[in-house]
Order: sequence, then structure tokens, then C-alpha cells
Amino acid sequence: MINGKHISGFFSLVLLSVVLASCEKINIAFGETASETDPNLTYFENYKTDIATYKPDSFLTSAHQVFSLGYHTDDAFGVIKAGSYAQINLPLVNTLLNVSAVFDSLELIIKPTGAFYGDSGRSMKINVHRLTENIVNAEKNDYFYSTSSFRYDPDPIGQQQVNLYGRAGTEIRIKLSDILGKELLEKFKSNADDIATTAAFISYFKGIYINTDSVETNSIAYFSSASDSTLIRLTYHETGLDERKKHLDFSYAQTKQFNRISFRPVNADFSSFVSNKTQVIASFASGNKSFLNTGFGSMIKISFPTLLNLKELHPYIKIIKAVLIVKPNTQSMIAPYSLPPTLNLYTTNETNAIVGGVYDGASTPALQTGSLYIDNLYGQNTAYSYDITSFINAKIAEGQFSTSALFLYPSLSSPDAGLQRLIVNDQTGSLPVQLKLYVLGL
Repeated sequence: MINGKHISGFFSLVLLSVVLASCEKINIAFGETASETDPNLTYFENYKTDIATYKPDSFLTSAHQVFSLGYHTDDAFGVIKAGSYAQINLPLVNTLLNVSAVFDSLELIIKPTGAFYGDSGRSMKINVHRLTENIVNAEKNDYFYSTSSFRYDPDPIGQQQVNLYGRAGTEIRIKLSDILGKELLEKFKSNADDIATTAAFISYFKGIYINTDSVETNSIAYFSSASDSTLIRLTYHETGLDERKKHLDFSYAQTKQFNRISFRPVNADFSSFVSNKTQVIASFASGNKSFLNTGFGSMIKISFPTLLNLKELHPYIKIIKAVLIVKPNTQSMIAPYSLPPTLNLYTTNETNAIVGGVYDGASTPALQTGSLYIDNLYGQNTAYSYDITSFINAKIAEGQFSTSALFLYPSLSSPDAGLQRLIVNDQTGSLPVQLKLYVLGL
């Protein structure tokens, strides 16, 4: 866990320039801590910083009340495919019992959030399949991951091509099988054994799997549907004088709804990546770049391996200011992609577990979001910036056995709720990640 942890003049400056790159002394005022004429204050424009891509073997996608659907080829990353599973609830009240009713329609109802991965202008072909296996895992718990899957009938019970452009928040209705709809209607009218109890209903109707084709579809879209809202609607009308349409609504079990998301690399930069395996791939092994992509759960790990060299140069040091600058690789901004408006920063340890957030210095601290600056003129200065002074001082205080590092982390509520995508260069090329250090040494 992170805890809070100089031979002035010409000789000091010479040593610093030999041991550490990009070092020059500047005059800068820091109040009582250091004056602008302090000969012991040194500035590092581009202190050594290492980056890597952390990729988990899988990530949790259940109980998020979001449906991720689609197929997309990203030339800078690879092919990402998403589909969604859901267990359907038995309605609390059977409004069809002993009613003389005629079937009208059976529909799946979902709402696009407006988030896309790929070209939002292209239509997608959505398929709905009936499960042939109950959503139950071997651990007998309700945690399902991006790699989880269950068997389903390959013949869809519903299929529809939709264009989602400009339809955020608007219901999308996908017509389902009339045969299944009429079957459900008769079972509820007669109070059949298959709908007598929740267990019986789940055994009869195990759930649905929603996916898209890979021919007409070239985007991933994200849909919302609260677990207590209608996912499937059976519409009918009663015979007689009053033939107004009525409906029986089916919600879904929140803990038994999850998204399966798979990634297949097509770029040589990903030759070191292995599917379904947790890895930390150093930038030198991935084209001198590191990658953040919620489509396969990756984050950018940032570390500072030579910080203790500063202590070798000075008996006492204090980092007055440390600013991390993250400049996007140009591939991060090529249409139809855009930069994440916000990205959070977290501390991590040797197990790559999240330890804590990196907060701002406000009276009511909030997670830093990168304060994204867009250089609309040249693009060279487009960057996220983070004040990591406290983290750097704490890491120095930890000493030689410190395993503290940083994760550049998505700001989405969950990795399957939308797309955040970023490519960052290491310090061997242009637009590199950059650490600016203001060091007081005595």
C-alpha cells in the first residue's frame, strides 16, 4: 500500500545530467518550501517513465444492467465481439389466467445509451436466441465474466436490422417468434405447470442470448435496461366488446444478466498477448506503445524505476511538484474514434490490484480525471495531466522494495458499459508519456 516517504551548485547539476536524462535547472517560486533563487532546486522535463499494458484474463460483466452487442474490427487493436445473456423472470401476476385472449406480438425491448465502438452510422443486425442451458456457474454464485458463456439454440427466435444513429434513449423493439409468443400465451391462460413456480419457469424458459452478425455489423452498441423494467413484452387483446391491446411483461434477473466480450488481435503490436490470460506487457514488447481499451479490459500501467537515483545524489530530497503528462498516440483520435473525455488514475501494487485513487487537492477531494486539453491547431499538445506529487514522495519514502505503480483507468461505471480507448507511446518515440519533476535537494 502507498505511504507518504542534495551537494548544490555546479557539481550537483553535472551529476544529475549524467545519471538522469532531460535535466535542467530553472527558477521557480514555491513559497516557503523553495525560493526561485534556491540553488538546490532542479527541474526534470522528461524523467524516466516506463509504461506497460495490463490485461486481465477476464473481467466482471454481470449485474451491470447494460447489454453490450456488436462486432467491430479496430485496425489498431483487433476484432472485438460482444453479446449478452439474460435469465427471464416469471411475472409476479398472471393477468392472462382464465382470460379469453388473442395473441398479437412478442417483442424484446432495449434502449441504446448512445455509446458506440466503431461507426455509429452503420446499421447492425441483432439476433435473439433462446438458451438451452440455465445460467448457473460451477461456483454456485452469481458472478459472471467476459469469458462466461452458456449454450443456446443457433436458430434465432428474433432477428432485426436496426440503425441506432440519433436514437439514444429511444426504445428499440425487436419482434420475436410468433410461435413462442402463442405458446407463452396459452401456458399463462391455462396456468400450466411450466409457469406454476419460478423454478419451473426457468426450467422451461432458460433465458435469452442476444448477439449480432459479423457481416453487416461493424460496431458495438451499448443498451440500457433496468432489471425491474420490461425486457420482453407479450401483447394480446381480449375477445369481446373491449379489444384494447394489453400486455404481459417479463423483466430479467439482474444477477443473471451479463455480457460476453471476446478480443482477437489483428495487429502485430499484440503478438505477445495471449487470450484468457492475465498479462503485463511492457511497451517494448508491443510496438513501444501501451493500450487502454475497455473492450478487452486493458489498462495502462505507469511506473518510475529510477526514482531512488535521486536519493543517491542528495542526502535529503523532496519532490515539490510532480506532473504526469499523457499524450495520446495519433491512432487514438482517427475517426470514428475519439479520446475519452475523462480517465482516472489509481495506485497499484505488485499483484496489480487497485490500492487507491489519485485525488486532487480540493477541500473535498475528487478523483483526478486528467483535465484533457485538446490542441485543435497542431494536435501536438493534446494531453491528459495529473498531479502525482504525493504519490512520488510516498514511493521514494518506501525505498528500494517499493512496488507501487499507477494505473490509467477507465472512468466508466463498468468496462462493459461503453468504450474508452487510448494508445500511449513510451519515451523512445514522439508524443511520449512525460513526467515533470521539480526536486528540492539538500
